[in-house]
Amino acid sequence: MSLKHDLQAVWAALRQGSPVVVHVPPDIRHVLLQRYMEMSMQNGRLSLVSFGILLFGLAYEAPLLPRLIAWGVLGAIYLVRVWRVRRLARRVDPSEPRSDPLYDVLLLVASSVWGVAPLLLQSSISSFNLFCAMYAAFVATALLAITYIAALPASLVLVGASVAPLIAFMLMQGSLVLVALAVGTLICALAMLLRVNSAHGTLLQALASERQNAVLVQELQTYRHALETENATLDSSLRAAASAANRDALTGLFNRRHVAAFAESLAEVVREGTEEVTLCMIDVDHFKQVNDRYGHPVGDEVLCAVGALLGARLRDGDCLARIGGEEFMIVLRHCDASRGRRVAESARHNVAASQIQTAAGEVPITVSLGVAQWVVGEGFDEVVARADRALYGAKHSGRDRVEIDGADAQRFLTIPMDLLPHGPVH
Repeated sequence: MSLKHDLQAVWAALRQGSPVVVHVPPDIRHVLLQRYMEMSMQNGRLSLVSFGILLFGLAYEAPLLPRLIAWGVLGAIYLVRVWRVRRLARRVDPSEPRSDPLYDVLLLVASSVWGVAPLLLQSSISSFNLFCAMYAAFVATALLAITYIAALPASLVLVGASVAPLIAFMLMQGSLVLVALAVGTLICALAMLLRVNSAHGTLLQALASERQNAVLVQELQTYRHALETENATLDSSLRAAASAANRDALTGLFNRRHVAAFAESLAEVVREGTEEVTLCMIDVDHFKQVNDRYGHPVGDEVLCAVGALLGARLRDGDCLARIGGEEFMIVLRHCDASRGRRVAESARHNVAASQIQTAAGEVPITVSLGVAQWVVGEGFDEVVARADRALYGAKHSGRDRVEIDGADAQRFLTIPMDLLPHGPVH
């Protein structure tokens, strides 16, 4: 920014009684105002100590009571400023930050004491101490200029209020040395203000960049949240699609596709002989008559009810699926043909003993089951075919019964009775 633009910004701030520039967004102005308050309080504590050293060290020749009064007044001003700062911190509006006019006036008065101190002390102290007091006043002015980079208008006013009385005092002495010193002080003050102006511009750029970064971070967080939401929705949709692909739409049971994948994971343990697996093929008896008599909606209710009844007799590791029409399949893990038959009998009895409630009233239903154990060296399709043959035998033997595959039945007939499994069904 040009010097002209900076002066215009300072002038606009001074017209509004603001210690900070007003041509920046409110959030940046709020930060500037906070830093102005923080630095002014730090400078206030430092001024109390420094002015005390000036009054009670360099100006020891002056009467004590006026010095005590002067230092007490400065301390009182500082305490009032502390109170006003705390009050402002509670009341400031971040959307329209404004300074406290009384606080600004007190700060100006407290800063001006350095410029008028040599004038008030010249008749009471030695020339050497007076020169030391002028040097101390200039150092204090330099500190004011340097530390108030967040508040360029305030810095301009404070430096002017401190330097103007000091330069006027030097010129009033009429000494060539002091006149030269006055010119040097003016040049140094202007150089410090230009330096402060440059630092102030850098600070504004940094705050603007920080503000833009915060906006970008917020936008990125919004995008990330939207992406996470979209990913979660997509993941949920994929899981739902995967579940739908492996589930029967009517009963909610697994379908033939899932059974094939389930059997593929069991093939290795069967081949190694580390786990016994038995299949039950199930068919609802006279289901066509149910559809013909009551209609397909009632038939659908019957299929859902049968699926629930069959699943009630299974463990978590087993797999129940509807593989088409009125046909169901159960894959029993850790279960041989003998125990599989008992599970099948239990499922058959559970269905036969239940009166299925439908929109057409109670519908008596029975099922027929075929059982076959998956043996080493046998493929899944082969054991399914054997269980199907056993089911075919059950239906042709009167229905509402369980038949075990002939090969499995022959194998268990060769086992002594005391070695057959006993105890709970499953």
